[in-house]
Amino acid sequence: MTAQTLLLTQADLQQCGAADIEVVGKALEDCFVTHEAGLFTAPPSSFLKRPECPHVADRIIGLAGHLGGAFDIEGLKWVASAHRNPARGLPRANAVIVLNDPDTRLPLAIMEGGLISAMRTAVVQALAARYLARPDSSVLGLVGAGRIGALSVWAICQWFPDLRDIRVYDLSEERADACCQHLQGLGLGATAVSSFEAALAPADIALTATTAYDAWATPVCFKSGSLFLNVSLMDPLFETVSLADKIVVDDWEQCIHSDRVIARMHRANLLNRESIHAEFGEIITGKKPGREHPDERIFFNPFGLAIEDLAVAKVVYERALEANLGTSISLVDKEWDVLF
Repeated sequence: MTAQTLLLTQADLQQCGAADIEVVGKALEDCFVTHEAGLFTAPPSSFLKRPECPHVADRIIGLAGHLGGAFDIEGLKWVASAHRNPARGLPRANAVIVLNDPDTRLPLAIMEGGLISAMRTAVVQALAARYLARPDSSVLGLVGAGRIGALSVWAICQWFPDLRDIRVYDLSEERADACCQHLQGLGLGATAVSSFEAALAPADIALTATTAYDAWATPVCFKSGSLFLNVSLMDPLFETVSLADKIVVDDWEQCIHSDRVIARMHRANLLNRESIHAEFGEIITGKKPGREHPDERIFFNPFGLAIEDLAVAKVVYERALEANLGTSISLVDKEWDVLF
């Protein structure tokens, strides 16, 4: 028996639906249902951070996991980031995903992970909006005009076509303008504004996607009836989070074993599991209600789980096999015998 490993480039992944919001959205919904059923394993992340590289975006993270149910897959996402890369003409973040057979543990696939990671991040926000935002939402505020912010806006707008007023703020006016031009090119009504308050205070859906070290989003950023998407996990002040009528997380245990706002509030005895309205899988399965009143403030804290990436990767891998895409190699063909 020869074990084959499928190599999938970003171009292969695009042909297999990795950039299709419906494909990715279905995989993620199924993932959260599987998570709610408890059919997963999510060990702590491996976090490589060197003291001589203090910027928050300079790190490598290894995220392993097993997702059971219909997925039945194990694997690892290895995601690296360097904040100076854009000035070098390189992506700030890059990633590799490895899928392993849950029985033999042999590698089924090695694939470019940046596209899946970015799409997973963005589409989770769109799913949260679908379940938690007011259906008549018309104003979206974005702070942090990078690729993830722009991609998240695009994803949300696929399912909220009435979002005509998109307000964008970034510390870099040039980056905010470039983001708006990009979104306008996609047919979206985006305008750069002069402050984070101008972006978020009127927003029905507020989205923060920065690399800030410290919290800055004040209570004025969380208006009555809005959904606050805390993509970067750090931006809101404690007082801002405390305004929420409902706090929804993807995984409570993962959220508190970090150094982000939910974990900090937990350590300060300001939040506990009983304070959390639901994990997102409970919302999707109908075990807990989503939005029940138009005036509710709902705070969504998407920590990001390896099983989410593995769910999308498994679906894309199966589509690649069906389409005969990728390059098959014999990475592991027999037991090594160098000394025997």
